[in-house]
Amino acid sequence: MVTEQANEILTAVEERRNFILRTVFAIGIAVFIFSIFLNRYILKPIAGLVRYTESIQAKDESFGKIEKFLYRSDELGLLSRSLNNMTKDLQKRTRRAENSSADLAHEIRNPLASLKGASELLANSDQSDRKKLIEILSHDVSRIDRLITDYSQMLKDEASLSREKMKTLNLEDLIKNIVEEFNNNPAAVEKNIKFEIIREKLNGKDLQLAGIWNRLEQVFANCFANAVSFSPDNGDILVNITSNKDMILIKIKDEGPGFTEGNTEKIFRRFYSNRPKKFGEHSGLGLNIVKSIVEMHEGKIKASNRSDGKNGAEIELQLPRQS
Repeated sequence: MVTEQANEILTAVEERRNFILRTVFAIGIAVFIFSIFLNRYILKPIAGLVRYTESIQAKDESFGKIEKFLYRSDELGLLSRSLNNMTKDLQKRTRRAENSSADLAHEIRNPLASLKGASELLANSDQSDRKKLIEILSHDVSRIDRLITDYSQMLKDEASLSREKMKTLNLEDLIKNIVEEFNNNPAAVEKNIKFEIIREKLNGKDLQLAGIWNRLEQVFANCFANAVSFSPDNGDILVNITSNKDMILIKIKDEGPGFTEGNTEKIFRRFYSNRPKKFGEHSGLGLNIVKSIVEMHEGKIKASNRSDGKNGAEIELQLPRQS
């Protein structure tokens, strides 16, 4: 009986030993497979993201590509897309700052050259010519002051736009407020300009969208101010508002001379200004800022001569409607 019991004990021990060995072997295989998965799907992508950030810092665009990670549906894919979007946004801002600085330097050169020429002629000119030269100097100084002031304000606006949060607002209420202000605007009152809001095909829907109130105010105020400046005395400015399921469409029409440019897109370029009679009063940054704000709201803006066959210009804005 003692011998038989010992054999049973040895058999049980052997079974337990085999079970432990099988368990250890299975755990080892699982750890090996997990380490391969961890290295291939997590560690390597993270190392790729690290190399990507290092290549951005080193300004080496040929190194550290992450396109293969952008289509992943896990957290690493989300991180890759966020990092890629952030990088593109920073690069876009950098290029915009570089282009703006170059454009500002180019714009300042013209009035500076005029200032230099007028100042050189001033000492040797007679009384009648001196008065004209002083007017030129005054205009050039005003032009430079306006350029620097508006450029500085533009940089502040672009910095603040990235920090401000969008809220749900009613676009019709915003437009009515601005129209009411412009009805008492000195320039509009002096020229007896009348504003008229025309609502079309709204189907009783509220014109709600996600936006920044004061920035959209800046957009419409600038468009209205341009319309007033080009409108003749006793002119009318029409504000047509329509909407569909996805978009809100606003058309601002004046009765001015319209556009002489073949390509009206260039009026939205930075420092573009086609107002020789008001030299020094406009920097050419207004419509460029307007376009930037509209695009930040995922909208579009375009300019053309009036589509109804009448004389005048037409600014069309499209903004995404909040359902």
